[in-house]
Amino acid sequence: MPKEYPILEIDPSWKRSGEDMGSKRKFWFRHEERMWLYKQARLNTGEHWAEKIASEIAFKLGLPTHKVELAKFEGDPGCAVLSFLEKNETLIHGNELMAGTIDGYDKHKERGQADHHFNNIVCALESRFPSPETRMRVSIRFVGYLVFDALVGNTDRHHENWGVVQKTEISQNPETDRLRLSLRTRLAPTFDHGSSLGRELLDERKQMILEQATGIQRYIRKGTGGIFLDSHAKKGLPPIALAELIATRYPELFRPWQKRILDLGEEFAEDIVLGIPRSCMSEASVQFVLALLKESRNLILAI
Repeated sequence: MPKEYPILEIDPSWKRSGEDMGSKRKFWFRHEERMWLYKQARLNTGEHWAEKIASEIAFKLGLPTHKVELAKFEGDPGCAVLSFLEKNETLIHGNELMAGTIDGYDKHKERGQADHHFNNIVCALESRFPSPETRMRVSIRFVGYLVFDALVGNTDRHHENWGVVQKTEISQNPETDRLRLSLRTRLAPTFDHGSSLGRELLDERKQMILEQATGIQRYIRKGTGGIFLDSHAKKGLPPIALAELIATRYPELFRPWQKRILDLGEEFAEDIVLGIPRSCMSEASVQFVLALLKESRNLILAI
């Protein structure tokens, strides 16, 4: 049996500030000289274990992401997410990038933002990374994020759940002896994976899906994601459908990630899932998540 992940008990004195974005209780706190974001799991959901499992899978795939620990605050279950920003770094969310690149883009629209489609995302990223070599590296990595979404069933890749990190650097010009300001930009790590792995389903519903021969695949293909097919689409693409679209349009970006998922092996997530304490995750959830990851992997490999 794998060793269980610890649960971090957050002391109220660690609390620093609240977090405005999102719809659940969040706050920043300081622990071991680093800043962490506490995210409370909504009632009757597995958002905390989904966030933890997804981050561990991202690490296995070689994707940059945030460290996640299971956590509790005042008895409420949640997770603690380590900030990936270093000194003088700022996260610029996708909605800001899109608004600065795409004419008429409404960065404040929370639902049904059909202009948040793959082609527009590509344009926004290209505007930040003009060098062909850097652009290719960023493109491959971002596609990795979307293939990862398909693997874990992450339906929340909306325009505030990706972005770039901008770092301000001050140096001295050796020729003029004056200080100069420069900006360095990198693709932000993949973050905010709590809307994954069937975290919203009650145990009874999970068991019903598992008992149906094609229940898991139907669930995977029904998921509505945060990225749309085009500006006329009524709802976002299921993550697996977006992966299939990318494989058709950009096979050279998709294939490396398909190969990585193949190399993980069939039981790649078993130790991760079984490492979640049973006080956090029910047996029905364990069986559902393992079945979902197996089916998602098969669907990706079949593309």
